[in-house]
Amino acid sequence: MINFLKNLYLLVFNKNIKIENNLKSNKIYSEKKINKQKLYEEWCKKEKWLLQNEALLLLFSIDPSSSDTLDTNLLEKINNLKSHANDCVNKNLLSVINIDKPENEWEVRPIDLYQWATVSRINIPDEFNALMTFIVQSVKVVDDNSLNNNQKLGDEIYQLHKEIILGATTSLLINSPEKCKDNHGICDTKLIAEKIIQNEKQWFGNSKSKLSKPEIIKLINHYINMSKIMY
Repeated sequence: MINFLKNLYLLVFNKNIKIENNLKSNKIYSEKKINKQKLYEEWCKKEKWLLQNEALLLLFSIDPSSSDTLDTNLLEKINNLKSHANDCVNKNLLSVINIDKPENEWEVRPIDLYQWATVSRINIPDEFNALMTFIVQSVKVVDDNSLNNNQKLGDEIYQLHKEIILGATTSLLINSPEKCKDNHGICDTKLIAEKIIQNEKQWFGNSKSKLSKPEIIKLINHYINMSKIMY
């Protein structure tokens, strides 16, 4: 009887410890999430960021104004992203405001960074993604070259997502053609659309496709019909 009571006590005690640890973990997670939200809310008030010393750090949820020491592994990832970003700027794939300045002085608008990160399939923090999605849907961009005046940011993201879908379609047709055909060996755009949707995270990172399934099918149909001329 004593052993039974002892075991029962240990079972209840361990269960309470587990519940307490889970509560602590949830509290820590919630606090980190709130801190990230505050970080992006504060920085998105700025019209532009220094590309190398601010913008890229924010993609890692790092406060650029913090003096905390970063570990070697994280520094390596940041430096790799810097090299990629610089290469994209030189190829006109990432827009900076002052291209005539030295690299360490390059400035980028938050929306341009977000668009680039989306197309490059860079992992975007959920809090940054949510905030930028809201901005995209609410704000109009005035392009510096006056080419896209009064065009909604949402339209720009929509166009980017169309390009990602066409890229995904091309990849599937080249690398997995058998998965793109029906039982009769005919290319099935519905199957392709379903494969893209199933692997949405691979193509869009933490974002969601701005195109619905019918829109994706229509886009792929148009793409394939145009491509038939080249067969």
